[in-house]
Amino acid sequence: MFITLFFLMLLIISYIVDFRQYKNVFLLGIFLVSLFTSIVVEVLIPFLNLHMNINYLLMSNIIYALIVIVVMLLSLLNIKKKIANEGRFVTNMIVLGYGTFILINFLIIIFKPHILVDDLNGLIVIVISCLFYYLNLFFILHNLYSWILSGVAKRKKGDFIIVLGAGIIGEKVTPLLQARLHKAIKLKKKSLDTMIIVSGGQGPDEIISEAEAMRRYLVDQGIRNEEIIMEDASTNTEENLVFSMKVMDEYKKGAIATIVSNHFHILRAAFLSKKLNINATVTGGSSKSYFYPNAYIREYLAIMYMFKKTHATAIIMMLVFVIAYTLLRS
Repeated sequence: MFITLFFLMLLIISYIVDFRQYKNVFLLGIFLVSLFTSIVVEVLIPFLNLHMNINYLLMSNIIYALIVIVVMLLSLLNIKKKIANEGRFVTNMIVLGYGTFILINFLIIIFKPHILVDDLNGLIVIVISCLFYYLNLFFILHNLYSWILSGVAKRKKGDFIIVLGAGIIGEKVTPLLQARLHKAIKLKKKSLDTMIIVSGGQGPDEIISEAEAMRRYLVDQGIRNEEIIMEDASTNTEENLVFSMKVMDEYKKGAIATIVSNHFHILRAAFLSKKLNINATVTGGSSKSYFYPNAYIREYLAIMYMFKKTHATAIIMMLVFVIAYTLLRS
């Protein structure tokens, strides 16, 4: 338990130093794994009088069986809801694809096909299991850390409020973008001297830029036009921040920004703001519940790609250790 408390202190210190460090996600994972291990070893095993190997197998299978069932049910419900509201888009199938990935890996781990088990003393199954647990662990960690940021991220008084763009329909903002704008309006009312930067360019299928659509919406909601700055050249999140930072520098050097997006998106926005050396905090607006599963998985994949070298190194080190340990025991 002392080791668990040690990792908790490391996480808290690292978070205070800069909550936008990606290593905080790793520290959160180490803390949770340590906490889970402590509970199993110091509480469940003595209380239930289980053997160590049986206990670990039982606990892992129960937990991942529940995950498989819940994810697959959510996948089907989410796809049905999103298709009903937004049409049959390929991007709406991400949740179902992730649910299928979990199911296939889970079936391999549980039933252990002979063609995999008999080869190299089951090393293939062990490697698949490690990759499965690693990828799913980081999906959980990303979501947990995103929720932590939503609740307890540092709240500095910003000079600017940056609203990150999203898609628009015709000349109107989408409900997703409305949630971001409503959050920006709330922040503006608490700090009247801040300026709002609406950031988003014009896509090939859009009549006007996202920034213009956002500006019109804010004006309709009572925000004065002179309190709004448009950045209408960006085409993705990183460009949103890069071009918005240039706008801020024109008005005030060393300005502090409050980046506004949706809850599922603020984690990547936070990491990008650190990468770009923007002095900023992040906050998120709420969205329709059916949107979250698909969005969280999409953001998870984007962040994993963003830190692909870090994860590639971690996975290689993990597999080298596991393979060496397995071969030495055989």
